Amino acid sequence: MSAGTNHEKMHPVGEEAAWSESYYFNFVDPVTKLGMFTRMGFRPGDGWADALHVLYLEGSRVAFTYGRRNIENDLTVYDDDLRAGHLAITCVEPHDKWTLDYSGPAQDISDATILLERSKLRPEGWFRDAQLEMNLTFDCITEPHFTHSEDGSTGAFGHFEQSGRVTGEINLGTQSWPVNGYGVRDKSWGPRDWGAGQRDSKAASQPSFSTPVAPNPFVNWFSMNFGPDAAMGGSCFRHPDGKIRGGGWIQQHGQSMRLNDVVITTDYQADSIIHRQVVLTGKIEGGDDVNITGQVLNVCPTKVPMPGGATFINEGLTEFRWGDKTGYGIAEHWHAVKKQ
Repeated sequence: MSAGTNHEKMHPVGEEAAWSESYYFNFVDPVTKLGMFTRMGFRPGDGWADALHVLYLEGSRVAFTYGRRNIENDLTVYDDDLRAGHLAITCVEPHDKWTLDYSGPAQDISDATILLERSKLRPEGWFRDAQLEMNLTFDCITEPHFTHSEDGSTGAFGHFEQSGRVTGEINLGTQSWPVNGYGVRDKSWGPRDWGAGQRDSKAASQPSFSTPVAPNPFVNWFSMNFGPDAAMGGSCFRHPDGKIRGGGWIQQHGQSMRLNDVVITTDYQADSIIHRQVVLTGKIEGGDDVNITGQVLNVCPTKVPMPGGATFINEGLTEFRWGDKTGYGIAEHWHAVKKQ
């Protein structure tokens, strides 16, 4: 596949202290319900790159990994060296084929919601040490969908998403799973502060802190695949009226279109910021209305420390229903939680 300028490569580093270049992949196997997301980010202002990699297993169980490496300011030297911790991602063919490999330790966590708790308050034995081996191939199904412009560039930042098929094998300890599923990949470059991100100008200007049991998300990101012929994704932000609204993209039968007027509503677990169900409505550009319900199967909270508290990015493995279609993907909710 061709997308003009090769945005798979690193871009010139901007002047913003929070400038980042990141690579994200996810998948869900519709048969086994095994799922994964992985994000590798290069932050020259901080002098490091990091990789967060999570494997969704049965029930509330996950395998969790995180690693860092020191980096230089010129990111172009890492075009063929996308590694952090024990994770390596490789571009075999731009916008067409990638490989994702992991070989190293992981935390085997029986109930991922424990990650909402402060480390020093977690009970003894909250995870088991395990060896994780993963060899996957991400074959792109569609052309990349650029969020900001046709070539993905709007000055200092850009972003695109692309759907694909994922195959391979994963081993955790003595367990082994073949992988044959679908997912979405994401590439972005520009300032990323995790407290507000690349926000819609019409959205609330800043997230407001809440308690860990009072859901008040300020960002909802979503991606989903309905087999090889349909996928969609996008971002929504909390607006001054309290509603979570935004937009995104939809790819059907090889065509890519905008998804407009997206509104997401959420039901939560009692006294928690763990989401259990979502409803997404929107309108395909020049086409039909969209109404999708999602049942969240497993949630992995990830914590980003912030002044005065933290941003919890709760990644929910979700089964989606769209008319007579059943699909799978990620419903991601961002919560600003004040320091306790």
